[in-house]
Formats: sequence, structure tokens, C-alpha cells
Amino acid sequence: MDRNGPRGIITMVCLTCGKEKFYTDDVPEQITCPQCQGTVFRTFATPTEPDEATIAQLEEQARSMSYGDASPETGANDVRDLDQR
Repeated sequence: MDRNGPRGIITMVCLTCGKEKFYTDDVPEQITCPQCQGTVFRTFATPTEPDEATIAQLEEQARSMSYGDASPETGANDVRDLDQR
């Protein structure tokens, strides 16, 4: 882990059973799942300190949560297509 970069938590998710392992420092080269003994994991990085890239990503993914607001990039015809009446 780059000590000069943003701090965060690394979540390793076992692809076989879904068990999660969390690391705040270095992630070991070889990881074995304690539940199923699997060795294939998917990595998720979660920053714990804000930086410009994280803030920009969150702003781009944000959407209005107000009742009745349409989904982003959804036109009126798209919504009518979903209505099964």
C-alpha cells in the first residue's frame, strides 16, 4: 500500500462462498478463505479519507433521491416501456 496515497480499507471477497476479509495495511500475497479454503478473491478498495478522485467519483454517481424524480438518462418513453398496463 502506498503510504503517501489515500488511506482506506481493502475488502477481499471469496468468489466461492462470499466470505469477506478486511485489511488496512498490506494484503498478503496468498490468502486462503477460513470458511471454504478457497484461494480466489475479488478486491474492493474503500477510501477512508476524502481525496479528489473519490469526491469526483461520488459526485458523478450521485442521483436525486426525491420522490418522483426520473432516473438519470431516462426519457419519458423509456418509463412508458416499463409500464405493463
